[in-house]
Amino acid sequence: MQRLASSRRLLQAALAAAAVAAPAPANGAFPKMPAFDYTPPPYNGPRAEIFRKRAQFLSPSLFHFYDRQLDIVEGKMQYLFDEDGRRYLDAFGGIATVCCGHCHPDVVEAIVNQAKRIQHSTVLYLNHAIADFAEALASKMPGDLKVVFFTNSGTEANELALMIARLYTGCNDIISLRNGYHGNAAGTMGATAQSNWKFKVVQMGVHHALNPDPFRGAFGSDGEKYARDVQEIIEFGTTGRVGGFISEAIQVFQYQSVG
Repeated sequence: MQRLASSRRLLQAALAAAAVAAPAPANGAFPKMPAFDYTPPPYNGPRAEIFRKRAQFLSPSLFHFYDRQLDIVEGKMQYLFDEDGRRYLDAFGGIATVCCGHCHPDVVEAIVNQAKRIQHSTVLYLNHAIADFAEALASKMPGDLKVVFFTNSGTEANELALMIARLYTGCNDIISLRNGYHGNAAGTMGATAQSNWKFKVVQMGVHHALNPDPFRGAFGSDGEKYARDVQEIIEFGTTGRVGGFISEAIQVFQYQSVG
């Protein structure tokens, strides 16, 4: 519960800061979204009952951040619709990992066609769909990145990446960055460097270097000093060799509220 409360406080502080930094337009009206040739059918499902069902049937770890809850009932292309038919531009994409829109007719058609043939198999048997998809995906990748291993989530992908790096190099030590998030499963929790996503379990073999933060970072925009910090961790905190380095391509900084 302390972890959840901390997450909520961080988000509320960020929202408050954003509200101060970006005041409403002078005329009191926000820009309107462009016209869209789709109107969702009236929603006749549960409303207030959703809270009771969540509390009764879902783990309390599945918390929500906002006091004014958003009940999403339908998606279409780049838009989402709530229970009252209000339209929202989806800039979140799941959790910034599924940026493919909603109910695109080509995607829907492909899903329906596959479901009509077979819905589930196993890699222990042959099936052309997984091989065809792997080939198509590999064709988009540069250089020698031509072999695919499918996983179910970002956490699982990072768990696999850490294990492969350690097995291939024979080194257990991994370098990660402060403020990074890579999952909170057994292996990735060690690479994650945000206290609100950690549990009280043993986390070994990961060293956290200073994250390059030009706004409030220890070295400002001096990239060489951040790189030197990584080098010193390798020299003084490991055997001199590491299994790998993991970081986000773009890191979103979280700052504690002051005052």
